[in-house]
Amino acid sequence: MNNSNIEPPIGLLEKILKRIHREERILVIRRVIIFSILLIGSLLGFIPSLRMLVSDFNQSGFSSFFSLVFSDFSLVSAYWKNFMIILLETLPAASLALFLAVLLIILESIKLIAKDVKIIKSHHLMAN
Repeated sequence: MNNSNIEPPIGLLEKILKRIHREERILVIRRVIIFSILLIGSLLGFIPSLRMLVSDFNQSGFSSFFSLVFSDFSLVSAYWKNFMIILLETLPAASLALFLAVLLIILESIKLIAKDVKIIKSHHLMAN
């Protein structure tokens, strides 16, 4: 039996392309929703992480040691190796890492939301 003469139904290609377009749009909308929730969550965590970072900087004495660079640069330049070690020891690494992680999540979420919104707009323009 030779099945090479079978023709696909008229409009099948258009139906398939519309379905693919609809599925892509649904996927992009889901990503926008997920990244929007992630952005809101990270924005809610931004202020507390910033407050914790500032508090830890004040408690550790980092700002006092760092101000020596501007007030007594000759002393800092004479003992720069020890000075760098003191700065690293007083650096509040955990709160700094948390703050930078929250900031990175905010920036990445904004970038991905903007990219997906651009895709939605271009699909919307193509549909019209």
